[in-house]
Amino acid sequence: MRRLDSLTGLRFLAAAAVALMHGFGRYDIPVVNLGFVGVSFFFVLSGFVLTWADTVGAGTGVFLRNRLAKLFPLSAATLAVAALIPVAPNSSRLSFLQNLTLTQAWRPSSASSFNPVAWSLSTEAFFYLLLPALLKAMHRFSVRELIGTVVFLLVLQPLMGTAFQLTVGVRVGAWAAHFLTYNFPPYRLAEFVVGVALALLLKAGYVPSHVAQLGAAAAATAGATLTLAADLLRVTLWWASEALMLPAVIVLIWTAARRELSGSSQLLSSPRLVALGDRSFSFYMVHYIVLGAVGLLVAQGPQSLPWWLVPPSLLAAAVVAGLAYRFVEKPCERALRDLLRDPRRTEQTTALAGQGSGPQALRRGEAAPRVPESSPRL
Repeated sequence: MRRLDSLTGLRFLAAAAVALMHGFGRYDIPVVNLGFVGVSFFFVLSGFVLTWADTVGAGTGVFLRNRLAKLFPLSAATLAVAALIPVAPNSSRLSFLQNLTLTQAWRPSSASSFNPVAWSLSTEAFFYLLLPALLKAMHRFSVRELIGTVVFLLVLQPLMGTAFQLTVGVRVGAWAAHFLTYNFPPYRLAEFVVGVALALLLKAGYVPSHVAQLGAAAAATAGATLTLAADLLRVTLWWASEALMLPAVIVLIWTAARRELSGSSQLLSSPRLVALGDRSFSFYMVHYIVLGAVGLLVAQGPQSLPWWLVPPSLLAAAVVAGLAYRFVEKPCERALRDLLRDPRRTEQTTALAGQGSGPQALRRGEAAPRVPESSPRL
């Protein structure tokens, strides 16, 4: 499948929204406060892109090795920096080990430790483990069943959030309810599965009816309007905002993908925005550390930056992200993929290439092996 550059551009905008929220968080600025919705966007987009690109097609082992090679180098590098620059509280030895093994999102006191934004990688790792089984099951779904899955999950997430708030929030505390409705991987699985279902629908050639388009637009508009109104009134409930904004996230991803496939998307797929999107993972992983480091140098702590220092700090984070992308993320990903590659498969591939290609094979009248197209970058 072709790479959808417009989704790569959107990924940068989502990362920027998260970074702005962290930078200006202490000032309680309407709309900017909603940057956490960018994480919901990431989870839906992850399910969509991994399914669209058929990343599991080469086998579960290859898929998991490739995803580990993508996540681990930058996660480990930023963890090492965060261990030296204390930008987050409760950074214990156990939390360090959980961050290193991408399991920190399963424990409340570890979820926001060291580099707080890295909890989402822990959640993504859980999704990756489930994706092969999910795809095996969902490939059998009809178009109607895929649509039903999306609708069911749109209803299920706010119901689960309400249940956690009324039970755990009352009996244990608001902090426990927040953990369960924000960091806890099984709770966020609904967003990832929605992305998987959307990609399968697009692959199946599904075209929404006029009534379906109106319904989706109405749900997205109503959810976004309620979320913005609540935020302006200083009543921002994270779990409710995630659920209310999910229809808008779905419409945004679906519309961007459909427009690009039809050849009518230009702004989101511009080369500069796509280049920023390619570096969005690095930016997402380093921005909190850079903000924290500047805060420790010039203010009372990581969360006490004066507002006028936030923009230059985020620009500095973008520069650091560019360097991390070039010298850490991409080269380490390639090296780790090579290191984890199955040597038996490599030997078989080399042997087949030696027997079935080259001048001797052509002289025998054999066809040269077809060179596969490169897979979309994720």
